[in-house]
Amino acid sequence: MVKVLVLIAPGFEPVEAITPIDFLRRAGAEVTTAAVGHNELNIKSAHDITMKCDVKFESVHTQLYDAIVCPGGMPGTKNLAKDAHVLEALKAHNDAGKVVAAICAAPGFVLAEAAQLLKGKNACGYPGSDAKITENGGNKLEDPVVIDGNIVTSRGPGTASKFALALIGKLFGDEKANEIGSGTLVL
Repeated sequence: MVKVLVLIAPGFEPVEAITPIDFLRRAGAEVTTAAVGHNELNIKSAHDITMKCDVKFESVHTQLYDAIVCPGGMPGTKNLAKDAHVLEALKAHNDAGKVVAAICAAPGFVLAEAAQLLKGKNACGYPGSDAKITENGGNKLEDPVVIDGNIVTSRGPGTASKFALALIGKLFGDEKANEIGSGTLVL
């Protein structure tokens, strides 16, 4: 079974977290939501929506999944970027060739600046924060979703569905991505 870890930090963007979780579960992935930098499982989003996570990140931070996902949102993205265990987990997943995914401000602040994973890579992110991609050796594109090897990036809440389908394509193949896209009226 395909296993995916979604990192949820205080101040996350709910659309960018829930859409991939929902679509990946529809595709058959075992998705685990992990509360980052918090002593409880309930995490408040950037828009005062509380999400109950499955586990505390500290209990799974050394495990490898098929994919690890960083939603954006502020200050959620900065909370991910300052967590040493998050950066270690992202680097471990990248080194193992697992899918490393980020959307909105997370490609710039987390993958490019904090984890230094976008050097020489094509990526996209939320306008403004995406400057960090080029500042840290990456190639910033304007596409809604960019896939470069095992790295998947996307621009923001409006591209969350395409981001989720790109993850499904990487993990399950295009046929499953098309099935989920059709069933959710994205395609």
